[in-house]
Amino acid sequence: MRTYTVRRVESTGDVPLTGDPDGAVWRRAETASLDQFPWGDGPGPATTVRALYDDEALFLQFHAEDEEITAEVTDLNGPTFEDSSAEFFASPERRPDGSPAPYFNFEANCCGTFKLAWQEPSWRERGIGRTLVSAADAATVDAETSVPGPTKSVDPDDESWWLAARIPLSTLRSLTGLALTLDSGTVWRGNFYRSGVPDEEKGTWNRIDLPDPAYHSPEFFGRIEFA
Repeated sequence: MRTYTVRRVESTGDVPLTGDPDGAVWRRAETASLDQFPWGDGPGPATTVRALYDDEALFLQFHAEDEEITAEVTDLNGPTFEDSSAEFFASPERRPDGSPAPYFNFEANCCGTFKLAWQEPSWRERGIGRTLVSAADAATVDAETSVPGPTKSVDPDDESWWLAARIPLSTLRSLTGLALTLDSGTVWRGNFYRSGVPDEEKGTWNRIDLPDPAYHSPEFFGRIEFA
């Protein structure tokens, strides 16, 4: 199981939603590579993620190599995974018996359209136990990207894109019903993913040992530590 450490910053105003990984704040973040390709024979396009937090929000910064940047989804909670996109899944709590707990998933395409949901581990099999973020709560999430949008077609000059997001804890509390706080010593379980590419190029941070792509697999989440 891999471990990623999320570093603390003093205030929200200190974290610019840009693609500059070497800025005064973002350079403090640990870099995680989505370098596991469980369904391919070799490495796929490189994807990295950085994460930070403060008292009010979680911040994410993705960088993705991409020679065919596409996005068609413009609706909140639409199938953004079909576009050039990146994802973060996390369980804020663990069950006493150690079994997978409910988790949220943030899935954003290269133009900044996203899905944010809260679901039971059995949601995929039973089709129940899932809540999608409301439009009002979604409006509190900020996402900036290098792709103007609202849609994107493949261009011969395509090479890469980035996305930076701020997800308020108040939004996650409203979605999950949990009294979430982030402090040094907080531990989540989670995983980062790359989507919108052929199965053999789908990258994950913590490896998923299943024969077919299945991102909704909390049993393969890694360890997310807050420092």
